[in-house]
Amino acid sequence: MRQPLRFAYANLVFASDPKDAWALYRIATRSYDGLTRAEKRELLSELAAFAYGIEADFSLLRVTRPWSADAYAAAAELTLDGRHGQPELWRGYLESHRHLLAGREAANPEVYLAIRINRPAGERPGIEGALAGLVEPVQRLLGLADARAISQRRLDELLSREQRTWARLTDYLDAERAASHELQWLLRRALCRGAGEPSIDERFLPQALVIEDDDGGRSYRPLEVDLLRLFDSPIEVGSRGLRIESEQGTSHQAFLCLGALPEVAVFPGRQAELLFAPLEALPFPVDACLTARFVGNDRALALVRRRVVDADNLYREEAQGDHGPSSEGAERPHAARELEDYLTGTSRPPLLRASISLAVGAGSEAELEGRVERLRREYGGVRLHRPFGDQLRLFCQHLPAQTARVAGYEDYLLVEQFGAMVPTATHAVGSQTGPYIGFTVSGSGQPVLFDLTEASRTARPPSVLLCGTLGSGKTMLLELLLYQAFLQGSRVVDVDPKGDHHLDLLPGVEGRLEEIELSGDERFRGMLDPLRIAPPEAAEELATSFLIDVLPDPEGGEKTAIRAAVKTVLDAAGPGEATCSRVLQELALGHREAKTAARDLAVYQHTGLARLGFAKAESSPPEAGRAQLTSLRIRNLPRPLPGTPRGELSEDERIGRAVLRLVCAYAMHLMGTDRSRHKVLGFDEAWFLLEDSTGRRLVEHLNRWGRSEFATPILAAHLVSDAEALDNLLGARFVFGMESEPEAQRALKLLRLDPDDERLRQRLLSFRQGRCLFRDYTGRTAQIQIDLADPELGALLDTTPTQESDDPADGGPGAPEAENAHTEAS
Repeated sequence: MRQPLRFAYANLVFASDPKDAWALYRIATRSYDGLTRAEKRELLSELAAFAYGIEADFSLLRVTRPWSADAYAAAAELTLDGRHGQPELWRGYLESHRHLLAGREAANPEVYLAIRINRPAGERPGIEGALAGLVEPVQRLLGLADARAISQRRLDELLSREQRTWARLTDYLDAERAASHELQWLLRRALCRGAGEPSIDERFLPQALVIEDDDGGRSYRPLEVDLLRLFDSPIEVGSRGLRIESEQGTSHQAFLCLGALPEVAVFPGRQAELLFAPLEALPFPVDACLTARFVGNDRALALVRRRVVDADNLYREEAQGDHGPSSEGAERPHAARELEDYLTGTSRPPLLRASISLAVGAGSEAELEGRVERLRREYGGVRLHRPFGDQLRLFCQHLPAQTARVAGYEDYLLVEQFGAMVPTATHAVGSQTGPYIGFTVSGSGQPVLFDLTEASRTARPPSVLLCGTLGSGKTMLLELLLYQAFLQGSRVVDVDPKGDHHLDLLPGVEGRLEEIELSGDERFRGMLDPLRIAPPEAAEELATSFLIDVLPDPEGGEKTAIRAAVKTVLDAAGPGEATCSRVLQELALGHREAKTAARDLAVYQHTGLARLGFAKAESSPPEAGRAQLTSLRIRNLPRPLPGTPRGELSEDERIGRAVLRLVCAYAMHLMGTDRSRHKVLGFDEAWFLLEDSTGRRLVEHLNRWGRSEFATPILAAHLVSDAEALDNLLGARFVFGMESEPEAQRALKLLRLDPDDERLRQRLLSFRQGRCLFRDYTGRTAQIQIDLADPELGALLDTTPTQESDDPADGGPGAPEAENAHTEAS
């Protein structure tokens, strides 16, 4: 076997012939589920336009990089707020993730593209190739050229060509020049597929011997041992596979070639997406390689016209036989003429002579055979051949800068066929760093991370929407996000309308929790006193508004007296001493209107929800906002219908509205303190806020200044219509299961997907138990499964009503409902 690679310089790679130079690039991948049909067709067009416009041979490698649980834990640990976080609990929490994820074979796809920028003499077309084929051997024979060396002039010429290739490539695709350590990784990983991840030297650079001639010119003779030492693992060649003894263990590998492609394939669709859909459906990594020789329109047209003649001749021969022409023989001339019409169109497209092969690795021969069979099932009607005796050649074909090495498996492709294979498509979604929240619903089950601070750091809308029907999992995710932020050190406010959140039961919360329940319970008296919870500059206005709102029908004199009494108390009281109960004492000393207001307010001071706003006069209330986590339980808060005039409000509705304003003001105050510290405000049942003008102003205000204040609002709602008014202010979106077709359509529109996509609508209608469509801050969308990772955490956060029992059979904490909170990839 000839040495597959000789030298590398920058992103230039020299194949077995040192005159054969390629440029290596890394191509950005795109999350495919989050594209509309129009965007998927646009992706096809981009790939087809590249194949058309590059006018060169190329080799595309779709490879997988294992997802590192150790790297995840190390990066997530850095998100801890050193001033306010809980290091021990946070590290222990991440360690549980690391143990869980280390047992999964998750991998992220990466795409590398090698473009030929110079052909060896024997492969150059026309007179140029013929002359070069004669001149270069004579030069070497006479000692005028060194076949093993590359002159400085030659290298400069290749770099200039690479620059033009780079400029043309980036007109079509999002690409970066590959670094030398990436080339090293591509070579070393080929030896340990299915056995582990190779160790990489980040400072690796292939060296060359510099030779100066008498004229001062330079040439570089590659020290080929630099690349050869990357292939230091012995390879045992079998008839249908390879056995490689690598440093990571024994790697058993098999290589398969795609046979005839479908005559008709619908795009978007699995039959067309051959370099994406089948590979992503597998629970183990598979590498794919497409080598393509560019066939210009003139040559392609000549080939097709010969095919037309051959098809006509074959048809006539079959027609003259006893049984007449076969159906295939009758169709062949028609198909050949269609291709001729395509090539003679105004765009004059080329063809690609392509070969597609797949590489499978495993730790044992039995496991390898099982994976090969699974791979064949995923490709369905497309036959996968496992060439006998050609496995080593195919191994080399899967290295960068290689052409097809096995004859008989090449076929001519249209550039549109290449584009429809969407090799750059993935299921990736979520943040680059941050805590783990779930995994993609794909064969690879890629872990999904989510960083609540990402929006503020990247200047994006900060709000997070959780939308879905009852029991779909949105409340569990809300509690998970709040608890993760709490461990990291964020200031957390949990607005709990149903009163069923259990954050108070979680490790580390004790002693850091301020709990306020909207009830007449004496222990919560004065916890929402406006003079306690408001910042100094807003205390007077908030207290005055609250006291006036509590009164049924205050007169003008009463309003004036209340305002004056509030001002007097604030001027006379020391820090933390002012309360609304003291305001009532001040009113009782005033004129007739003041005494009337004091008498009426005293009724509410000691009864019902209103007592939340009246802290005791004789003792200072606890300092507001001192705890890291504030839980506002507002279950059964009376709320009027939107737009109800004040005069038509019942007493309960009037008090409920006044208390709701205190809740909103307190939440705003907590979110507006210490801009250097991250804050999270969670609203479950957000519809109850959005239906009230006060709550709606709070939500809109938080959405508008949350980024600059380093705050992240999280809104959970049943109906999409509850959040549609905030569409332009929403960042990340989690859409869980829906109950009706209209709601599913609205949800898809909110996700920027096709509302009329029947497949996606049916998905949303079937989602339950934490499965959702997630659109991240960057606009990528994928189907994911929320995973609490720890069954005990899932049992604590589960809001499903169960019997009070410790016996799993009786529905206690170990019951199946709790266990369903933790779903692992299969």
